Amino acid sequence: MTDYQSIGEFVLAEQSEGQVTLVIDKNRKSDLLVQRWAMDQRQQWPEATTVFVPLSELKLRRSGNHGMLSQFVTAGEISPWSEVQNRMVSYLTLAQSMAASDIHITVMRSAGLAIIQMRLHGELEVIDELTAVEGDALISTLFMSMCDVRIPPAFDDSDVQAGRVDARFARAAGLFGARYQHMPTVDGVYVVLRTIVDDSDRVPSPETLGFLPEQIDGVHQILRQPQGAVLLTGPTGSGKSTTLRVFSNLWLARTRCRRRLLTVENPPEGRIADAIQTPVTDGDWGKSNAAMLRSDPDAILIGELQDLDALMAAIYAAHTGHIVLATLHTNSAAGSLPRMEIMGADRRLLADAQLIIGLISQRLLPVLCAHCSLSWADKAPTLSLQTRDYLEKYCTVAGMCVPAQLRFHNPEGCERCRRVVSLTGRVVSRGITGRTAVAEIIRPDARFMALWREYGTAVARQYWLNAGGVSRRSHLLYHLGQGRVDPLMGDEIVPLDEDELLYCEVPHV
Repeated sequence: MTDYQSIGEFVLAEQSEGQVTLVIDKNRKSDLLVQRWAMDQRQQWPEATTVFVPLSELKLRRSGNHGMLSQFVTAGEISPWSEVQNRMVSYLTLAQSMAASDIHITVMRSAGLAIIQMRLHGELEVIDELTAVEGDALISTLFMSMCDVRIPPAFDDSDVQAGRVDARFARAAGLFGARYQHMPTVDGVYVVLRTIVDDSDRVPSPETLGFLPEQIDGVHQILRQPQGAVLLTGPTGSGKSTTLRVFSNLWLARTRCRRRLLTVENPPEGRIADAIQTPVTDGDWGKSNAAMLRSDPDAILIGELQDLDALMAAIYAAHTGHIVLATLHTNSAAGSLPRMEIMGADRRLLADAQLIIGLISQRLLPVLCAHCSLSWADKAPTLSLQTRDYLEKYCTVAGMCVPAQLRFHNPEGCERCRRVVSLTGRVVSRGITGRTAVAEIIRPDARFMALWREYGTAVARQYWLNAGGVSRRSHLLYHLGQGRVDPLMGDEIVPLDEDELLYCEVPHV
């Protein structure tokens, strides 16, 4: 049987409604091995049609075959992978189809079990259960034969290790990639795979993410600036990377793709159409920083400011006439400034409204099923008096929200929102249909920076609110008034009394 592995990226057998189309890179139509592949496929599917397309179109068509494994690199054989590899790809495919942000694998040897969970809409759902032996085999196979980057290279479940899933397996599942991390537990090992979607051809809009019109206007004002750093903040799982790609797309659209967006990421988190994406070279930010500034960029995306080296690379780039987009793990938008100071940046350097041009804090809230969510009249009698008083006090804002508008999560769900896991038949996602953003979008001015430098974060933030800024709590109230979010769920992510707790007087400077 002929081995077609060497031409796998230049040919594709598409299946749609029983019809097979042989898609071939038009530059290789005279390649004898490609011709032999096409003949073998026609023996299996006599009615197949053949089309010759540019390689870029072939790659796009391949990315549309989410998890089909339909390269047919060997005639008559759909997948050249092992049973364990195929099982792992099936989990990755399921994660992609259900928009799960993470896959968790917990091997508990004392119990003889391995639990497979996925984070759906921010909450963990059990997807499958294996024996501990099967779980160990899955993890070792995943690390050793499915990761092209392994740190350190040899598998050791008694130590902390990291890796990156090889693009062949990720793309077969319809993903851009997946990050691997494991650590030992008292009786086994715990693995987390962070899935990275490939949405570069269907980038969501700010409206789709849940931003308000006035917030979107603020984003456009920030992205119109010729230089400066824009920092997107929030904890792990708050959607920072997705929003960063959305902002990148807005900037590229504004410039009609006639200016260069260069990314330096450790590692690249997801494909950005029309950007040049590069990894950090050998973990050396200084080397990568020098290279990117010599590469004639107009805008620079630095995936995450993980340490002082990455932070100083961003500051240096912003100081030298570039707009810089980056993410930062911190609790609030205004809190980015002291966070960077703790990391080692000079306070006097940071307090510059021409250097730091955008501070954005984001969280994600579960969106209720519109068909089965519970009304205030249904839910209120089941709440404690203290909880009712709390909601009535903080969910009453004229023109925005009143308690009668509140809707609550139905834990049973309904046929419109329940989802069945195809692999196991388990029912998940009851009463929740997705997630939406709540954010604070601050465009600092000179007085904001002077107040922060002299009086601290709370005073600077209050000045911004007094000038008409939309707080996360106000954004949450908008969603509550629309009946899209459960106030009890929302309060766990953005406290309803947050603005009251953070209120302070703003002195004149």
